[in-house]
Amino acid sequence: MNKRLSRKSRAKMVGQLVDALNRFDYEAVERLISPDMKVVDAGGYRLEGAAAVIDADRTFREQADRPQIIVDTLDHWGKGMLLRGHLESPMAEIDGPLMWRIEFTGNRIGLIETTRPLDRMTAPMFASRRSAQAAR
Repeated sequence: MNKRLSRKSRAKMVGQLVDALNRFDYEAVERLISPDMKVVDAGGYRLEGAAAVIDADRTFREQADRPQIIVDTLDHWGKGMLLRGHLESPMAEIDGPLMWRIEFTGNRIGLIETTRPLDRMTAPMFASRRSAQAAR
C-alpha cells in the first residue's frame, strides 16, 4: 500500500535521517530511504539507488572529517519538505549553507535535491570525482 505520510511523520523521518547520517548509522539510513533513492545536486551530479547513496555519503563523510548536518529550519511544502541548514566542518570546501528539497516515495524518503554554493562539495559531486579518478 502506497500510503501518504502525515506532515508530522515526514518531519520526524527527516529528523531521523539527519540524526542517522550525523551518527554514521547507515543501517538506520537504509530503513528510512527507498531502494531507488535519488540524490541530485545543483551542479547536475546524481546518485541513484540506496546502496550508491549510502556508499557515497559514508565515503564523503569519512574523508571530509565527518561533517555534521545542522538543521536551521524544516518546512512543509505540498508532498515534501524543505530543509535549510548548513554543514559544519573544519574544511572550507565542505563548511557552509545547505538546502534540501525532499520528496517521499510511499513511507520512505525517495528524493533529495541538494543545493549548496557551487564551490562547496556535495556527496554526488564527491562520488563523481571519485569515479573519474578511479577510471584513470
